[in-house]
Parts: sequence; structure tokens; C-alpha cells
Amino acid sequence: MHIAVDTASELPVAFEVTPANTNDGDLGAELIKKTTASLPKKHWPKFYVMDAGYDQNKNYEAARDALAKAIIPLNLRNEKIPLEGINSNGTPICSMGYSMVYWGSDKDTLKFRCPHVSGKVNCPFGSAWCSNSNYGLVKKVKVTEDLRRYSVPHRDSRGWTELYKQRTSVERVNSRLKSYLTANQLHVWGIKKVKSHLVINLVVLLLGALATSQSNKNAA
Repeated sequence: MHIAVDTASELPVAFEVTPANTNDGDLGAELIKKTTASLPKKHWPKFYVMDAGYDQNKNYEAARDALAKAIIPLNLRNEKIPLEGINSNGTPICSMGYSMVYWGSDKDTLKFRCPHVSGKVNCPFGSAWCSNSNYGLVKKVKVTEDLRRYSVPHRDSRGWTELYKQRTSVERVNSRLKSYLTANQLHVWGIKKVKSHLVINLVVLLLGALATSQSNKNAA
């Protein structure tokens, strides 16, 4: 079962059931489409957080088409040689071979500064090697140049890391379905019967959350 989960409520908003040999990454775009189809546009997610198994171009493109950003770590097992002048995570490399420092973004444009001026390295040539400005060399990169390589916020920045931590919500939902309901106790065969079984589990999970919410309102 592949589930899209709202990280705030830790409740499922879309799901799909496939044979076990289906790659997780192949379902990312489909889950995004189902999520947007079930929500008013004003409530569409701003970010889709997925693990490295979803590191495929079509998932980044699906997030973009849904007016959102994909927060996905790069799967370096499938990594080819990075483009010249950048590292695997999409950070520009200065002429001395140091990774430049992420300095924020303006919409879909990432800004990077000289690592020497930023105090991250002690370059033997200082900043003068690359720029006459006291501000140091600045490079700007548009995310649209490579949706997979570049991300807003920049991959491995504090903002990106904080967003990615929210992915654990789907693990907790899976745990509840398996530990407290019967998602891990299938006694039926065939994809349609399995899907029906799992739908019942999801409905019970949602009804339980609704009952708890109603009870809390009444208690207040």
C-alpha cells in the first residue's frame, strides 16, 4: 500500500494498492494527482516529502505541476557524474574546489556565496581569486534548470532538513495500520480483495480520528 499522508494530522489523504514488486517511486506522481484531486486548490500541499526511492524526474515534475516542491534526497546509487561545477547535491563549486555557501532563495532562484567570505573555509587566495567585490563571488541558479538537482529550499539546508523530518509521519501511520488495525493480517487473495481490506482499515483509522476530535471538542 502506497499512502500520501498529511504530516500535521498524520492522516491519509490518498492511497494506492499494487503488487509487491511495484517500485515505490513509480507511484509518486499518481499519489500527487490523487491528493490534489481530493482537495480544494487552496488546500493543496506546498511540499511533497518522499524518501530516496522516489528520486525520479517524473515525481519532481508532478510536484511542480501541482504548484508544490518535492523534498526528496538524491539516490546516489543511481547517480551519474554531476554536472561540471556543482556537487551531487546541486551546490556550485568555486574555482578553488570548495562548495559555495547557500544564501537563501528568491522564488525559484537559489543564491550561493563565496565560502571564504562566508567564513566556511580559509582559502589561500582569499576572495580576490574569484571576485573584486568585498561581498565575494555570488552564483545564482534557477531551479527550473534541473528540477531533480535543485530544490527550494536548497537540499541539505536547515529548511530542507526540517521539512524532510516530517516524512516520519507516514511511518507512524503505517505502524498504526499494522499494529492496531489489521493491515498486516491479510487473509484474502487478489488485488481487489486486498484493496477492499485495506480500505476498511483506512476508514476505521479516519473514523477513530474523527471520534477523538469530536470527543475533545465536547470535553472542551
